[in-house]
Amino acid sequence: MVQPLVMVLVSLLGAYFFSYILKRIGIPSAVGQIGIGILLSIPLIKSTIFSQANLDLLSFLAHLGVILLFYYVGLETNLNLFAKHLKKSVLISAFNTLLPLLLGFAVMRFILGYSTVVSLVIGVGLSVSAQSISLSLLNELNLIKSKIGGMIITAGAVDDLIELFLATALLSLFHVTITQLTFSSFLVDIVLFLIAIIIARIWVLPFALRFFDREKSSTARFMGSLIILLLIASLSEFFGVGVLIGAMIAGMLIRQTIIKDVVIPNWEEHDIARSIHIIAFGFLIPLFFVWVGLNTNIASIVTNLWFIILLVVIATVGTVGGTIIATLLDKGSFSEGMLLGWGLNPKGDIELILATLALQAGIITTGIFTALVMMSLLTMLISPIIFRRLVYAYHKVTG
Repeated sequence: MVQPLVMVLVSLLGAYFFSYILKRIGIPSAVGQIGIGILLSIPLIKSTIFSQANLDLLSFLAHLGVILLFYYVGLETNLNLFAKHLKKSVLISAFNTLLPLLLGFAVMRFILGYSTVVSLVIGVGLSVSAQSISLSLLNELNLIKSKIGGMIITAGAVDDLIELFLATALLSLFHVTITQLTFSSFLVDIVLFLIAIIIARIWVLPFALRFFDREKSSTARFMGSLIILLLIASLSEFFGVGVLIGAMIAGMLIRQTIIKDVVIPNWEEHDIARSIHIIAFGFLIPLFFVWVGLNTNIASIVTNLWFIILLVVIATVGTVGGTIIATLLDKGSFSEGMLLGWGLNPKGDIELILATLALQAGIITTGIFTALVMMSLLTMLISPIIFRRLVYAYHKVTG
């Protein structure tokens, strides 16, 4: 059995090279990271590299990465930008999120007979878009500053907030389901948590950030931000709201406190967010995707192939179809709606986190988890190919 350091080395090395090879042919890096995890899950390889202690360590690192991801999302959530583009983007975001959610929930609950909670997990998994993959694709095609790129980015910004709301609601539902809390007890916990957050925002955070900024040192600011993150996340867990929600709120609170109360120059490019981004996306998030691949049951891919195809169809029809409907209602063209829809169609970040938490909580089976992973992989593979073709066709028509 290999040592933990060798296990991490093999996981990161495989994640890097798989991602590098696939990115060279235009496939998102997350596909390679999940792919190496699936390869390492082959019983002979898995039993050689991963002892139970190694799996526990990888699980811890993966979940730490998820916490930092939610923290980073909070740090990057610009509520002013959301308000600025609300009218332009909310229609598209509402349709391309709610249509696959409702369609997925209805099929799972009323046709296939899954429970309400399982149907919600699947529905949300089908409705959440991977904005990071869409942005990477726009950057590759030099469309960031184009009209289409701007529309995808602004719609994606609204999508992110809708998705965070859905994630928050679903994580809260997980907590209530697992702990069997009464609804009144849960509401009391939420109120107490909100009171603690308000106190922290008004008095604690401004003092703490000024204290950690005394040295004018990047390392001191970074350590201070991590202490605040862990404090708020622990508080969130104590009140039963959930660690990930606490991490996201911590990021939003720190951003707002720095902008309004504690002057730190060049916040948009500040080393707190940059350092979190490097550690999360350069180390821990790849390990999370490897962990997702490790927990994917290869055998169930064949036995659940029809279910995987069904999920891909619902996710794609809901997202692309919802975007087309919204674009037409906003007096846009069908081709524009198609282009935006495929640009927003890739799945593969928050939905995999929710699926992982649902699997660990025993809410969904390994078969459903594997189907959601494969759905994400297929949308990440198919969407960029079709989006590129539509971009070329759109440019020919519009000149």
